[in-house]
Amino acid sequence: VRFGPGLNVVVGDNATGKTNLLEAAWFALRGGSPRTRRDEKLITWGERYARVELELETTDGGMQRVEVGFAPREGKRVRWDGVEVASMEDLRSRSHVFIFVPESLLLVKGSPARRRAHLDAFGAALDPQYAAAVRDLQLVVRQRNAQLAAVKQGAAPGALDPWDAQFARVATELGRRRRDLVAALSEGFSETAAALAPAGGRYALQLVAQLDGVRYDEALLLEELRVRQPSEVRRGLSLFGPQRDDLKFLEVGPDGERAGGETGGARRGGATETACGPAALPSGGRDLRLFGSQGEQRAAVLALLLAEQRLAAARTGRQGPLFLDDVMSELDDPRRRRLVRMLATAGQAVVTTTDRHYFTEEELTRATVVELPLAGSLTPGEIASPAGDGTSPAPPGLDAL
Repeated sequence: VRFGPGLNVVVGDNATGKTNLLEAAWFALRGGSPRTRRDEKLITWGERYARVELELETTDGGMQRVEVGFAPREGKRVRWDGVEVASMEDLRSRSHVFIFVPESLLLVKGSPARRRAHLDAFGAALDPQYAAAVRDLQLVVRQRNAQLAAVKQGAAPGALDPWDAQFARVATELGRRRRDLVAALSEGFSETAAALAPAGGRYALQLVAQLDGVRYDEALLLEELRVRQPSEVRRGLSLFGPQRDDLKFLEVGPDGERAGGETGGARRGGATETACGPAALPSGGRDLRLFGSQGEQRAAVLALLLAEQRLAAARTGRQGPLFLDDVMSELDDPRRRRLVRMLATAGQAVVTTTDRHYFTEEELTRATVVELPLAGSLTPGEIASPAGDGTSPAPPGLDAL
């Protein structure tokens, strides 16, 4: 399949491979699936491995080839222009790509850990120092938790001191970077969410961060750790820090007032809720995870992805592709037209749909339209030809990578 620049519309009935097509492109550029953490599920039934080849056209007209393969006993192998890629982090830093699939709604509806992971994956792909801060915190938290458990079993409490110092340093570093990233995303998020939400309104991102309570200050964090040491030793866990942050999607009232009259605010040593938006909105609002409709939740995820794409383009000078799976069916006609207008400035965008009538004839004329199933029947192990008008032999196995 060959996608064009600008808008691409993939049309096909259910079970014709629309989602799989987007998943394959994501697998090639990110080394994983947006739908599952188990790579084994990517292998066609009865096959021994999964393999994707992708060609990218660079801004200067050059071509780059990405090859990703996975087999349960051999693991994952990635080559970029024939050179083996050392790590998934390296692969993900080379191109910025954004995807919406049905499971993406879990970004709003799911756990805080899922939201932290999404935010940190984007930040890490954008900035090597952010990536280093994420790795450092994960390592120090594991080691500090082990020491907390040792103290619980009778080790001297003083053994925690060096780990507290390291934790304070890396926690404040990641906490500041995460706070700044949410602030940078917020204006674009608010504008797009308002345009796509079913009833309009005002929306904001809110980072619920315990380190707000200590002003992201290393010395104040150390003091807080000393106060909390007895409870942390009892649990054998680090209970305070950015590893417990959450990202909230909020509807806020007129002029930034709280929707629904909720109350909240900062407390010393607790999680502070700071809403970020175009007008320095105060904390609080209607949490879309708890009280949002599915339409609002969908609009929030789309708004975040578009904000991420714009921020990545502004910082890197490269506009990564955007993959949207079956988003038009949940939008009314005015919001479909707004989304298509947004996509007109979003670089390369691939949108799947079961019904081409969700797009106007003018929009389809300007777009590259791919009809599924492709001409010719594909058997497991075959791939579509570049022109989409036949088949080519199956690619070689992992040994060729």
